[in-house]
Amino acid sequence: MLTLDGLVGPVAALAFSADGETLAVGGSSGGVHLWQPPTDAGELAAHAGGVTAVAFSPDGRFLASGGVDRKVQVWDVRERRPVVVTSPQLHSISAATFVGPGTALFGIGERPGPVSRPATLFLLDLPHGKPRPTSFGVVNGIRALAGLPDRRVAAWATDNRLLRVQELTRPPQPAVPLKHDCRALAFSPDGRRLAVTSDWDVLVFDVTRWPERGTTLGRHQGVVSALAFGPDGRTLYSGDWKNAVRVWDVDRQTERASFSWPVGNRVTALAVSPDGLRAAVGGDSGTVAVWDLD
Repeated sequence: MLTLDGLVGPVAALAFSADGETLAVGGSSGGVHLWQPPTDAGELAAHAGGVTAVAFSPDGRFLASGGVDRKVQVWDVRERRPVVVTSPQLHSISAATFVGPGTALFGIGERPGPVSRPATLFLLDLPHGKPRPTSFGVVNGIRALAGLPDRRVAAWATDNRLLRVQELTRPPQPAVPLKHDCRALAFSPDGRRLAVTSDWDVLVFDVTRWPERGTTLGRHQGVVSALAFGPDGRTLYSGDWKNAVRVWDVDRQTERASFSWPVGNRVTALAVSPDGLRAAVGGDSGTVAVWDLD
């Protein structure tokens, strides 16, 4: 296990590049820190006030980040230069993902409470596009967002506790109401499953049977704050505000392991490399722990 330090304040977001070699870390320091564990690969000066979301494009060309400054920045990773800096939105950027090699999807919202405006979910075509609202009439703050780039499919949860899975080229699908706030979503790589946090619970939905209600995979001893699937699609990692990371076998609906890393009092972000060789967890102390999965 390797610990990466240097951030000031909690880690808000983690993302591995497509080749698994680079880890992007965002937090309240405002920059996107790049690591090629154990090497520090530098920092991208991104957002005044803090970074709230990071996402690599599936081809590894772009890195999108969102911040408290209400802007989205997209970087050319190889050249380390910004190719897009959006105008400020009306609220902070709450989540970002990719729904194609050159299309980012991002949401806005405020974690402490609900928001409402004509649109809160936007598409951004790269490298020179401008944000445009989706056609799905989303007007509540986005709490969590996940995407499948190869299928142009996205899932999002809003601050009024509605969950939707949507192919972006098709008519709107029904939403599923959640009992509790959702803080994280994760698709399995094959797109068949969607993991959802609901307060202390981890839910799993069969996307092929949408909008059937999900099943409860398990329960933490605190608020579940982060999710990540392994590349096999059956291994799920979940982190909580008691600084526990749990590993689940989704097929058998059993817990394989539970452990803690020295990242503070709360787990705030999780990521698994696409090749399945590494995982990373960030916490409220500003520390990131990276460990081998083989």
